[in-house]
Amino acid sequence: DRHVMATHSEVYPTAEALEAVQTIISDVERALKNVSEQMDTPEDTEKTQMGGGKPGDHVLHGVMRVGLVAKGLLLKGDSSLELVLLCSAKPTVSLLKDVAEKLTAQLEEKSAGIYTVSQCPGDAAIAVTSTQSVLTLTIHVTSPVVRTESESTSAETAEGNGETQTVNDRPDVLDRQKCLSALASLRHAKWFQAKVSHLNSAVVVIRVMRDLCNRVPTWLPLSGWPLELLVEKTVSTSERQMGVGESLRRVLECIASGTLLEDGPGIKDPCERDVVDGLSVLTPQQREEITESAQCALRLCAFGQMHKVLGLNLKPIKARKPAAARSRDEPAQPAPAGQPSSAGKRTFTEVEKEETELSLNSKQRKYLKFQKRFQRKSFTEDFSMNAVMRLNQYKRGLEYRLTSQTGPVHEPVFTMVVDVNGKTYEATGPSKKAAKLNVATKARLVLLDLGLPTGSETKSESVAEAESQSDDSTIPASTTSENVRSLAFQAITSSQGPILTKNGKNPVMELNEKRRSLKYELSEETGGSHEKCFIMEVEVDGQKFKGRGSTKKEAKAYAALAALEKLFPS
Repeated sequence: DRHVMATHSEVYPTAEALEAVQTIISDVERALKNVSEQMDTPEDTEKTQMGGGKPGDHVLHGVMRVGLVAKGLLLKGDSSLELVLLCSAKPTVSLLKDVAEKLTAQLEEKSAGIYTVSQCPGDAAIAVTSTQSVLTLTIHVTSPVVRTESESTSAETAEGNGETQTVNDRPDVLDRQKCLSALASLRHAKWFQAKVSHLNSAVVVIRVMRDLCNRVPTWLPLSGWPLELLVEKTVSTSERQMGVGESLRRVLECIASGTLLEDGPGIKDPCERDVVDGLSVLTPQQREEITESAQCALRLCAFGQMHKVLGLNLKPIKARKPAAARSRDEPAQPAPAGQPSSAGKRTFTEVEKEETELSLNSKQRKYLKFQKRFQRKSFTEDFSMNAVMRLNQYKRGLEYRLTSQTGPVHEPVFTMVVDVNGKTYEATGPSKKAAKLNVATKARLVLLDLGLPTGSETKSESVAEAESQSDDSTIPASTTSENVRSLAFQAITSSQGPILTKNGKNPVMELNEKRRSLKYELSEETGGSHEKCFIMEVEVDGQKFKGRGSTKKEAKAYAALAALEKLFPS
């Protein structure tokens, strides 16, 4: 749909062009109305006013819009407009000249020097050209009497055993076939307004297909009435409403399936009383070429190349290479001043590892790749584990007991107890699950007594703190075990439950109050689908802070918390 609508916006005429079209058509229609009033004889006018004559007894019955103007299918660059002038009797050359002369006078009176009127008796038409634009308006002169006599003559010929019936016409009558074509275009316009105008996707597809016919010579014979019949039949027979992209694809599929071929189903012309093939204007060679071109267009669409079918100058979006692949293909950029440049050569261990992998067969390389991808992490490195899971890794079979439930019904407080190594730990929470997490968090302090790492101290980190700690990375030996335990408890409690600041607020919201329009970016993502670990990064006042968590939201909160503790310690 996006490609089709982009093409439609490119080929649709501008507002200035549509205004110029409306101006020339309105001026000519008003002028022809005045010409019709002038050509009526005074006797007929008096009879009509006295009630003795019929209002329809005029030389000119009316003027109708046909072609692209009536159907609303104009494109950029279209300069040919059409009107049909209906007469009460068979139009003659003298009538055409009389109408052309009076039309010239009317246009000169209203718009002097803007329009040029020329007579085309051979085409049974009058051409009006605008000097202010490249538009040319063709007025086809015809009469319904021509078709009536043509049908009656055909019927008499069939009843008279093939004998040709002669019709006495004036010698200067306009070409009969040209008049019949003008009447057919009038029927086509009425049919289009009744059957196609309410199908928005069909109108858009016809405009896009007309542009395709203008660009590709193979499709040019299909443009016009055959294309309108084909699109209407394809879109209207769908069981559901389709978008413009799906409608265009359905039209191409219909053509590619062989609808246009001589042995195909064909399309009946709905504007003719007899059975007439609407695609009769196409030669067998043209039918085969259009069918082959439609099949090629469908193959392009199947491989994501629809922009080539529509003539769009769009380049397909290339997939972004991973960092490892880009580092091999792209030249290394020089490091900024003041920072050591990274070595351009690979280490010996990397080269040796690659040579070892190359010496393996395909199955061994596949197994090695699988091991690398799903390498099992130790539970001390798995940050997606909560306090209960971590404690259960050290002490199996712990029993959590609910000792009491206090508070009102809408805001209860649960108290949970757990025994670890002979010590009893107790904690409360708004729910049993929260109380269980809190008591497990307290119980994990026993890990320090056992000399086991908790793995929670690395939950949040900042680049600025890492740089400052590079100078004095040693911890004083006088630090007591109680201080270590208190620090560990703060780290453990900060990693469980809602992440809040000292003021009891969400870190991201509090940091946003102090620094607006901050942008959090995902700097790293590790682990498999079942054990994800995200590292989010935010830049505040020229310093970058990182936060790590099992979800992006958690990592974002820790990054904001690190920034608040560093920049706003108070």
